[in-house]
Amino acid sequence: MLAVVHAIAARLDATGTPWRLAGSAAALVRGARVRPGDVDIEVAGPDADRAARALGLPPPAHAEGGGWSSLRSTGAINGVAIDLSADLRVTGPGGTLHADDAPVDTVTGTGVRGGICLIPMGEALARAIVAGSDERRAKALAALPADAGERAGALAYAESRVAAAARAAR
Repeated sequence: MLAVVHAIAARLDATGTPWRLAGSAAALVRGARVRPGDVDIEVAGPDADRAARALGLPPPAHAEGGGWSSLRSTGAINGVAIDLSADLRVTGPGGTLHADDAPVDTVTGTGVRGGICLIPMGEALARAIVAGSDERRAKALAALPADAGERAGALAYAESRVAAAARAAR
């Protein structure tokens, strides 16, 4: 799995495409003991076509459901499923979150020059709360770190993102 993340980094970095790793693959890079089923990549809307070409994926198409809306493209690299999202927005009872507004955590020492940019711990939880999805919220809570300090930081981050979504909805 990490070899595929490295391949993705090499391909996207070669085209100058800013990107972020999300989902369980991001948890793996952070050191969690997980077995990702796929690699979730997020890019800004204007970079969607370039990222898809670099990864050998079909052109992104608009997809939405359950309050989630994005440009998406899926495929595989070395047999590992890749899910590319761009211009991701989550809308629900809690307001609207734009993924591009989230800050980036960078993990160095990964073997990737400059490190790997990850969505922040707590971002998945914030998105689930805003969307009003109990299933996604339970999954996101289960994925938070066991370390009390890291967990508290992720929860505080999620709370701030949820509050921002609610303010934007007013």
